[in-house]
Amino acid sequence: MKLILVRHGQATAYCADDAGRDLTEFGRVQAQQTAEYISQHHTVDLIISSPYNRAEQTAKVILAQLATMQPSPKFITLDSITPDDDANVALSNIDRTITTMFGDDNKCVVVVCHMPIVAHLTGKILDKEPVSFQLAECRVIDTPTVVAGFGEQLASFVPTQP
Repeated sequence: MKLILVRHGQATAYCADDAGRDLTEFGRVQAQQTAEYISQHHTVDLIISSPYNRAEQTAKVILAQLATMQPSPKFITLDSITPDDDANVALSNIDRTITTMFGDDNKCVVVVCHMPIVAHLTGKILDKEPVSFQLAECRVIDTPTVVAGFGEQLASFVPTQP
């Protein structure tokens, strides 16, 4: 399977309601650049997003772009991929979600979430130390299943940064 891990685009300033922070206009541009990269290189079956606004908005930009060029992928939110969630729990939930929806089929799944969890997820899948993601950066990982230590990074894309 291909797993494409994406950090959300630039968001509004930190505030008490972290979950409610929206993408800035620049963040939407970043999300669009990443969406174009993904749509040019991959046929996506599923997009999984954090429920936080900025991640969901990034995921929906990707969804809209993909819908113009290929059959529209399925879209769901997953509560366990917010910034401070446990990466082991998140991996298990992502794997269970994909398996429940598709069985063992070889699919392409985009996961849109946040730092630091996206770095921890990537590190665990690749069996490496977590490495920071730029805003709206995506990394493409080939893995037989969503578990620690079985992935290989195939590619990455970093959109324009502030």
